[in-house]
Order: sequence, then structure tokens, then C-alpha cells
Amino acid sequence: MKRFDDGTPTTRVALAVCLALALGCAGLSGVAAQTNERGVLQPPPAREGLVPVQLPDTTNMEAGVREHIKLSEDALASVVRDASAGAEKLAEAYGTLGQIYHAYSLTVPAAECYANAARLAPKDFRWPYLLGKIYEREGDARRAVAHLDAARALRPDYLPAHVSLGNLYTQLNRLEEAEANFRRALQISDANPAALYGLGQAALSRRSYAEAAAHFEKALRGAPEADRLHYALAMAYRGLKETEKAQAHLARGGSVGVRASDPLLDGLQDLIRGARLHLIRGRAALEARRFAEAVAEFRKAVSAEPANVPAHFNLGAALTQTGDLRGAVEQFEETLRLDPAHADAHYNLGLLFAQANQNERAIKHLRLAVEAQPRDNGARFLLAQELVKAGRTQEAEGELKRVVESDAENEDALLALVQILNDGRKYRDALAALERAHARLPHKGRTAAALAYLLAASPQTELRDGKRALELAQTVYAATGAATHGALVANALAELGRCDEAAALLRRMAAKAVEEGQPQLADKLKAELSRYDPARPCRPPADKSPSAQ
Repeated sequence: MKRFDDGTPTTRVALAVCLALALGCAGLSGVAAQTNERGVLQPPPAREGLVPVQLPDTTNMEAGVREHIKLSEDALASVVRDASAGAEKLAEAYGTLGQIYHAYSLTVPAAECYANAARLAPKDFRWPYLLGKIYEREGDARRAVAHLDAARALRPDYLPAHVSLGNLYTQLNRLEEAEANFRRALQISDANPAALYGLGQAALSRRSYAEAAAHFEKALRGAPEADRLHYALAMAYRGLKETEKAQAHLARGGSVGVRASDPLLDGLQDLIRGARLHLIRGRAALEARRFAEAVAEFRKAVSAEPANVPAHFNLGAALTQTGDLRGAVEQFEETLRLDPAHADAHYNLGLLFAQANQNERAIKHLRLAVEAQPRDNGARFLLAQELVKAGRTQEAEGELKRVVESDAENEDALLALVQILNDGRKYRDALAALERAHARLPHKGRTAAALAYLLAASPQTELRDGKRALELAQTVYAATGAATHGALVANALAELGRCDEAAALLRRMAAKAVEEGQPQLADKLKAELSRYDPARPCRPPADKSPSAQ
């Protein structure tokens, strides 16, 4: 199952606000505060250095949320218009509206509000901190560092600031500064898992594997539910060449990470009203794999606003994780009743019906998914697989060709296409597809192996090239040492007429397959040996059908 829909609205910045004002921009300069419907909020002229706040477009948000934001904007406008309002009161008004915008993911106007609040109240750590968190979220590490460092200086005991700075410095590859911030965090809380994880990552970057392992182990003891730490530990133990420990942790790796508890940032959610609060809480629970909790939150979102499309869609996604597939289908179908073109709902229904072997229903929804999003190769590939199951191979061939043409990296789609072409005796087309793919991406092992096989054993003998097949097969076998790839080398030797060498190699590969615990492969290779009896030639058999292409 894929595709979480958080329902976050688009923020539209009013760059051409002058055109929207009936009286023209000239009338704004001498007014203490001026707003227009979804326009800008101008700061009072007496307050130098403040920036206008671009009011976001809330048209597509829930009625309750629109009201909440509008009331908050009006409250700030009232303070801005009050000539007697001091800097502290004005800073609080800007900061409060910034927090509300931030809570609803309206980051552009939130940043403008925080910047004004920070200028008006330069000793209040909240505003540079929250502004830094916005830049961190937007991926602007350097600006985030500048604001978070200012906040840390104002409030040295606020642990999340140190952890955030440590993470950002790690991103910037400034490891000494990163470690310094993580260590400051540990001075505040000596077993904080997020700070320990950060120190471990920095140590890993320096290839100090023993130090990294020690930090990760301590972090895991403090946060045993954070199964992503197992992957980090696997990397550390791999560096220490402790293979058994590395494999054990790698097998336990998951997606739940660690983060420092952040009362200021986390408290923003308490400001949210309407279905959006439950959507955000549900998303957090879903990402943390607390699926029952996610279902409960999304049900609350549906109850708060029955026509909320993201609420129904996300409830369906959460229900799949709890195993309630019937309930999931109902929610995705309700999503489509509200929004018939919802591509992800079509995809998820297609996937569920495919898993239930309801091919035609799966095909119907997957077709609609790719019609809505033609570049969705995941949906198109799944559609092709369902078409094959339904015996509609010609249609499947067309879909797979489109995937391969648009995504050269999709080796699964390429090999599925080659299989269909071979089954349809379109050997020349199959070989051409493999040649093109190998030329583009020569490092793809399965593609090289399939090409080697066809060059050695294509049922259409004039397409064979034993010498090239041998070179490719030997390269693949040298890289993997697998018995199946050794058998490819034997095929190429047979095509070149080197039958005794081919037979000897195939016997070794059959024994190797037994050692690898693959008895069926061993039996298959032993059966192949009949082709290498004293009768000559020993070339792989050809397709005698006149329809072969």
C-alpha cells in the first residue's frame, strides 16, 4: 500500500496584491494596518524592519479551520492598528499567528510572522527557534542553523535546539560542530537517544566504528522501539567486520527512528482545530507503525468532516495495515465517490483486488490510475502483471514497453517484457530490448545474465553470438559465483562447440547447487547434461516453428 494524503493546502503568496486592492497601493503607506480578503497584512509604519505578512489562500480548507485562521489574522490586525501597543504585545501577536500558520503547514506566512516577532522581541528564544525549524523543514540547512544557533544562545538549556543543530551540521558535513551540539544535549540529558544517535552517525562518518556502535547501543537501550537504530548498528558492526552481529541487526531494522521531545514544536498541534488535527495525528501514528491509533484518529477526522477526501483515503490506508481489507476497500470507494479522479485510491483498490485475485476489478482501477497519472510506472507495471494473469498478454506487452521506455532503471519491467516477447516467439524483439538496456546500464546484473542466455541459447539460432555470450556470462559468474550463472557459462561454451568443457562445468554447478541448498536447480542441471553426451553438436535447441521472429 502506498501514498499517504496529508491534505495540506497550497499556500499562495500574493505577489501582485496591488492589483487586487480597489484603492490602489498608494493608499497603504499612511495607514497603521491594512488588510484585504486574502491579501497582505502590512506592519505599522512606525515599526522599521518588519515585513508584510502574505495572507494564505484558505479556500480549500475546512470551514472551521478557515474561521480559526481568519479570527487569528483579525486578532493580529487589531493589535497592529493599535498605536499604543508595545513591542512585546505586538511580538506576541505576530508569534501567535505564526504558530497557527505553522500548525496548519502554512510555512511562508508563518516564517514572516516569526521574523517580525523575533525582531520585536529579540530576547524571546521561541521565535528564532520556530523560524529555524521552518527552514529545517524546507531543507535550507544554512538559514536553519543561523536561527537555531540564535535560539540556543538565548535558551542554552533547551535540548531540542542542540539536537537540531547537531543534525543540521551533520547534513553540512561539519562533524566537529555536530558532535559538539550532541554532547551539549547530553549534558542536559545524559541518555537522550536522539543525541546518542547523532553522535553515532558522526562517528560512523569518521569511520570510528567502535565508537559509533557504543553510541547506537546506548540509544537503543533508551528507545527500544526505535528499530531504525538496528540498521545503524548493522553498519557499525559491518565496519568492525563483526558479520554475525551486523546481519542480526540488519534483520531487525525498521522505519521507526528517534527524535528529541520538542515541547515548543509539538505544542503547535494543540492549536489546530477541525479534521486536520486528526489527520496530522493519524499520519504521525501511521509513520510510527501504531496502526490502531492511526485508524482511530482518521475515524475522528471522518466524523469531524464526512466529506473530507484525505480522511477517508488515509483511513483506508491505515485499515489495510490492521488487516481490515474489507473496511479499506469501503474507504477507498468512498474516496472515489467524493473524488472520482483520485489516482491513489484507484491504485490502492487495484492492489487490493490484485492480492485477492480479482483480476478484472484490479485492471479496471489500475487503468483509471494510469489515466489520471500517466507517469505512474508503479501502477502501470502492476496493471501489466494483472493483464498477464488475465491472459491479455498483448495489452501487457504495450504497458511494459511504456514502463521500460520511461524508466530505464526498472529491471523488473524489462525482464517481464522480455519474458512476454519470448513466450510470443518474438525472439528478435526480446534480444533487441536486452541489448538496448545493457548498453544504457551495463552494471545491471540480471539484464546482463538474460542477455548472455539469449545470445547463447536463443531459440532462433541466427540471433546467437556464442563469443559475446561467453564474455558476458563469465563476467556475471565472476561477480556472483552463483550456480545458475555458472550454468550460463556452460550454455555459452556449448554454443561455441566446446562440449567437454561445458559438460565438466555443468557437473560442477550441479554439485554447487546441492551445496547451496538448491536441490531442484541441481536436478535441472543434471538433466541438462544429457545434451552433452558424446553425440555432437551440443548446442542449445532451436525453435523450429515457422512463426518464430
